[in-house]
Amino acid sequence: MGKNYIITIGREYGSGGFEIGKKLAEKLGIGFYDKNLIDEVSKKSGIHVEMLHKADEKTASPFTNPLAHPGYEAGTVNDRLFWTQSEIIRDIADKESCVIMGRCADFVLRGRDNVLKIFIQAPMEDRIKRICDKYLIDIPLEAKKEIQKNDKVRRTYYQFYTDGKWGSRERKDLVINSSVLGIDGTVDFLKAFVEQKFELK
Repeated sequence: MGKNYIITIGREYGSGGFEIGKKLAEKLGIGFYDKNLIDEVSKKSGIHVEMLHKADEKTASPFTNPLAHPGYEAGTVNDRLFWTQSEIIRDIADKESCVIMGRCADFVLRGRDNVLKIFIQAPMEDRIKRICDKYLIDIPLEAKKEIQKNDKVRRTYYQFYTDGKWGSRERKDLVINSSVLGIDGTVDFLKAFVEQKFELK
């Protein structure tokens, strides 16, 4: 196992996964990567950053082979974002310890023994409450629709680019319900888990 260690986190929308990942990175004193990867992709590819944000974690044409890499000029913006982002993720993983949210990072870094692959979920009622509170939504049904829409986008993106099942135990080291311990409790649990896994103490 190398000196660096990487934590990849997939999450259901409204599970608190983003907050957990960010707090975990802060407590461990390591880097945190999510949408900030898009800025790096823009620099490397020359594609305008606003265009990349629109394509972020969305699939391209269903008639293309997402795992093929015919060259950056041949792919769609979505494909080029995925390919370039994957290269940047691998480069980051070679250089530093960090937490990477989503972006099929568990698939991109497959085969490495210094990667801990986590998926965070929560019961629908808790996710609805969190989204209502966060975005000041008064109608729970509207929050539920937003959750289902975002989950579908993430599921489709993951399955399109990895040919794997989003949210399943396959390719994951740990699937955790954030409602059991709460956000901070989950962060503390994961910190202890990471420290034992990578023998940090």
